[in-house]
Amino acid sequence: MTIPEKVHNEFILLKAAFENGSITKMSQLEKQMPTRIAALIGMNQGRYGSKLFSPWEFSTSEIIRIALVINIEPGLITNIIKLELVQKETERILKNIEKEDKKKKQK
Repeated sequence: MTIPEKVHNEFILLKAAFENGSITKMSQLEKQMPTRIAALIGMNQGRYGSKLFSPWEFSTSEIIRIALVINIEPGLITNIIKLELVQKETERILKNIEKEDKKKKQK
């Protein structure tokens, strides 16, 4: 069973953007036919849009469905999500370091 070519053709530019590295954040998909992608992957559009800004909330099966619709390797999506999560968690750690340094100075 395969995804019809006519569906893949709808996302040819988006596929190219993923493959050439133009997509660096999942939130960039917000303006790339979000209603259509959400419908095809069986997700509520509001929930899909919300997850684009917190992409680590996408389940593995949702990532695979997005990849199947766009006709890309799921790893392309996973790598983008990983980079976003590493950045977010690094910021969190840096804030914690700053808080701890302030506590030390106050003692």
